[in-house]
Amino acid sequence: MARIDSLILVMLGLAQILIGNSIALEFLAVLLQGTGGGTIVMAIYFLIFLSKHQKEFDGAYSKLEKTSLIRNESGELEFHDANTVVTKVIWYVIPVGLTIVGAIVWLAS
Repeated sequence: MARIDSLILVMLGLAQILIGNSIALEFLAVLLQGTGGGTIVMAIYFLIFLSKHQKEFDGAYSKLEKTSLIRNESGELEFHDANTVVTKVIWYVIPVGLTIVGAIVWLAS
């Protein structure tokens, strides 16, 4: 889920840059474009940091609202993700698609 958050941050950064392009006030436009670029850089940093340290976060990070606690055969409690494959695919496809559309609009303007 943390990688999806990085994609959403990229999408928000592109939105800030696009809004900054369309604003007539020069100072506010520069401010929005700068913070949008900073948001994109921060998202890339988070994505790289999480990919380097993925093993450390696997056991500790769990979205409890979508997790079931089930006993295995040995009697120990385990967390099981209740999300279906379709839900996981949708959570990746929508941010990636919107990010690509935003990047194309930004490059075209």
